Amino acid sequence: MDPHNPQTIELAVAADGVTGPGPGIVASFVPATAGEPPVVALACDPRHDPGRTIQELAPYAIDWIRVELDEAVRDAVWVTIDNFGRFNRALPDFAKVSAGGTAPHVDYQNFSNGASIDAFYNDVGAAGEASIELLSALVEQPSQNPMTPPMAEFLDAVESHGSLPAPGLIFRKVAMAAEEGDARAVANVIQPDPVISSSLINYANAARFAAAGKTASVPQAVTRLGTSFVKRIVFVAEMMVRYQKGACPDFDYRAFWLNAVATGAAMRALLPEYEIPASRADDAFTTGLVSGIGWLAVAETYPALMSRYLERAKSGDPISKARAQREIFPCEICKVSERYLQRFEFPEAVSAAAAGRSDVDRQWYDVLARAVRVAQAMSPFECLAIPTTVPVPEACRTEWANWQHFVAAAK
Repeated sequence: MDPHNPQTIELAVAADGVTGPGPGIVASFVPATAGEPPVVALACDPRHDPGRTIQELAPYAIDWIRVELDEAVRDAVWVTIDNFGRFNRALPDFAKVSAGGTAPHVDYQNFSNGASIDAFYNDVGAAGEASIELLSALVEQPSQNPMTPPMAEFLDAVESHGSLPAPGLIFRKVAMAAEEGDARAVANVIQPDPVISSSLINYANAARFAAAGKTASVPQAVTRLGTSFVKRIVFVAEMMVRYQKGACPDFDYRAFWLNAVATGAAMRALLPEYEIPASRADDAFTTGLVSGIGWLAVAETYPALMSRYLERAKSGDPISKARAQREIFPCEICKVSERYLQRFEFPEAVSAAAAGRSDVDRQWYDVLARAVRVAQAMSPFECLAIPTTVPVPEACRTEWANWQHFVAAAK
């Protein structure tokens, strides 16, 4: 078992307590991230009824997982989910053996606000959400709906579609000028476009720059912000203007972009918590911004599938949305984001984090995973199977506030 990556585990517990791989119990393991402990969630497998409750079987499963993963679960949050959908925190005492057995004694208690899934999410956060997604993906079989294309066909169609979201001419010209460090040329490209000019000036007048005085022109804004960051602002503004509506009438394009900007803002603000240098702040914003681009790509390529999903997801809880995604789409939308980012030659750390992969840059992956959840609390996007009740750090609120005038102008 790999102690560094999220995974699912299937265990069988014999009548005498001997435990090993097999049917009966399903468990998910989400490793520790910066400031967050690892999480292990356990439940009886609905496909293979073990004939006993999860609380009867959990001590043996916990003991087996502890031996296999060792240090990776030393400070783990252990969670049991019973057949009635109640979530309880399991508190194993490895120094005390349960009556009549060899497994540790385990006490159970509710979370702060009870035994519901919301109480669990509120106490445990992003790792808890990931643990439930892993369990759901394991025990729920994907739909064989005839409207759903095979995964390879799905990804190829998205990539080759003529309406795949792409940066426009202004961005390409700005990028070329920015590469040469020519601030005057950057300003000259932007000035003829009133929407992008207004968005840029509004951002330059955000609260964080208030001490430098009022910015009234595009050249002043470029000088204040720097050509590298201006290039990213132009990317956002141009994409927001071009994709205010599209092929899918049920898809909320503006909510998508607001959530994307909020994700970029949150990721940029979270860097100090993860001890990532400020020199990567612009890259962090870009990573957050494009991490969910697969949703937009699918809305443009398969509008009927997206409408079916949105009908199912309407006012649904995160688990219902995750289930609907597995039933309607042939792969996770993050795989579409990865394909898009690879096509436009984004750095591998960006595409890997967007795809939910921690193998390239684990720290970058951790920050993005947190930022996505914080953004859903600041600016909800209905498609995402993420609660909107995640605590928002003050630094993220401040950074998001800096973008309010910008997003108001980009209409």
